[in-house]
Amino acid sequence: MSIKLKNKRINQWLFVILVIAPWIAIICYMLMFAAPRYVSTSNVVVKQVSEQGVSATGISALLGVNNTNRDDAVYLTEFILSTDLVNKLDQRFNFRESYHLDGRDFINEIDQEASQEELVDYYKKRVSVSLDDVSSILTVSTQGFTPEFALELNQAILDESERFVNDISNKVASEQLTFVTTQVTDAENRLNEAKQRLLDYQNTNEVFDPQTNAQIVNQVIATLQGQLSSLRTEERQLLSYLNPEAPQVVSLRSQIASVERQIREEQAKLTSPRNSRLNAQAAQFESIKADVEFANELYKLALTSFESARIEAVRKMKNLVIITSPHAAEDAQYPRYLYVIGTSLALLLILYGFVVLILAIIRDHSK
Repeated sequence: MSIKLKNKRINQWLFVILVIAPWIAIICYMLMFAAPRYVSTSNVVVKQVSEQGVSATGISALLGVNNTNRDDAVYLTEFILSTDLVNKLDQRFNFRESYHLDGRDFINEIDQEASQEELVDYYKKRVSVSLDDVSSILTVSTQGFTPEFALELNQAILDESERFVNDISNKVASEQLTFVTTQVTDAENRLNEAKQRLLDYQNTNEVFDPQTNAQIVNQVIATLQGQLSSLRTEERQLLSYLNPEAPQVVSLRSQIASVERQIREEQAKLTSPRNSRLNAQAAQFESIKADVEFANELYKLALTSFESARIEAVRKMKNLVIITSPHAAEDAQYPRYLYVIGTSLALLLILYGFVVLILAIIRDHSK
């Protein structure tokens, strides 16, 4: 047998082993064992409740796409494909049972004894999430061996995603409001304490406003000093034609002494070494009143900050908007028989050509 004929037979056997046999095996698997897989798809977007300075028109304005933060969509994608969500959904759907076909489709089904890591990897093959970088719209696709299961799984993922977005928004808003609420409470307590000190001071000293009392005393002193000046003028007039011992002069001097004594008494109310005098009371009252006014301003600022924080928290609240709801598929999208059979044939032919080329190179070097 010639070498050429021998090489030809080798190539024929290689063609059978590398192309024909695997291709027939693939065709048999696709036609006899591959289970149909149905796909349910939904489109969602994370929308901020309100955002100033953003203008949109048409459908984009209606859906709020321009208000969407791409980072939120990325975070939601990670959540949908996370182990936490897989564990939560597994409690409801029991993936090891739902995706098991008793060995009928040994390639696409999951082993009932699969580990947690294997389950997560399998889940990521059956659930896909794609992000549109322009609109930040997420497309969630779920596969199932029945249309009903694919639909239920997609709806469950949307429900959990909505709960996730709401929980995150509420948590951020709650943390922000908790801080300013604490400030408001502290400011209110400080204001109430300052007011109580003011009331206690007024009740203890039996005075409403020492400053007002001091003004009244000053007015009384001014009036008495006016009377004293008039009496002394009248005294000088009487002394111009009467003796100092004259009854009119004596009586007038008695009035002058009485007015002077009253002036001293009134002045003693204003200034005295004792703390009960009006000057000390006025100083203490001013200090306490200043504390009340300062605490009141702090309370107003705290209320303003609280209202601003509340508005900001509401403005930054986010919702999950479902653009396209999932539906039950009527036709199986997988497996794609012609695509798999044709692609496998092309790959097997490439493998065969590569092996033949390697053998030819070896033969040339062996000569």
